[in-house]
Amino acid sequence: MDKIPCSVEILTRNSALTLERCLESVKDLAEIIILDGNSIDKTLEIAQRYGCRIYKQYDTDEPNVAIKDYSEVRNKGLRLASHDWFMFIDSDEYLSPEAVADIRSITTSPAPRVYAFWQPRKYVLDGKVVDCAMTYPNQQIRLFHRGWVKSFIKPVHERIELKEGVQVGIINGFEYVPLESLEHLKARWERYIPLERKIYEGAHTKKLLRLIKHQTRTLVSYTIRFLRNLFFCRGYRLPWSYEWLRIKFEIRLLSLIVKELF
Repeated sequence: MDKIPCSVEILTRNSALTLERCLESVKDLAEIIILDGNSIDKTLEIAQRYGCRIYKQYDTDEPNVAIKDYSEVRNKGLRLASHDWFMFIDSDEYLSPEAVADIRSITTSPAPRVYAFWQPRKYVLDGKVVDCAMTYPNQQIRLFHRGWVKSFIKPVHERIELKEGVQVGIINGFEYVPLESLEHLKARWERYIPLERKIYEGAHTKKLLRLIKHQTRTLVSYTIRFLRNLFFCRGYRLPWSYEWLRIKFEIRLLSLIVKELF
């Protein structure tokens, strides 16, 4: 079967434990672009085995380079891509066969239904797919035609900015997101805090008030969904310890915005 005419971008840094599963899920895509933070484990060896195009995230030989601005690195991969259709995925995530099949259908169609797509996502904890979480439905725009987007924006929790008027569809199939231990997850979110703070620094009052409103609505919706899942979930529910860690992170973000306002 022919390769899927789509480039996929993956950011790596010492990702050897999870990268092979990720690459196995996207191996049917025509081009795999690895942007690496000078890993010192077997990350690059695995990437070479799958025929990936490998580049450095930054022009330095310093090992284990942390990303300072995720959108900056994502945009580098966007410029390096050879295909019009572009997908991005994290090195610890993996696509379902159903998602890959739909990506093939979309990218080979002479008249795609739209030119950007939400990717539905589900968590995986200890090998079990999580059916219910307060952050569900969890979806991000992960597949798009490069001619219909501008660039990635935001230094953390980056997202693609679409051109005006672009409609967004939904991929038929899940992306799976394995969850780290609570300790690793907390440490990762701690690294995000300084990057989040940069977003709010110097912002005008109107923007800060808008962000406070958005963050408050997020916390309220998470609380409602948690209570709904507590009583009505009929599958595997994300443990409270993970939900509470996320709530504390969101509260901390809200406090950062409020402090910047006053």
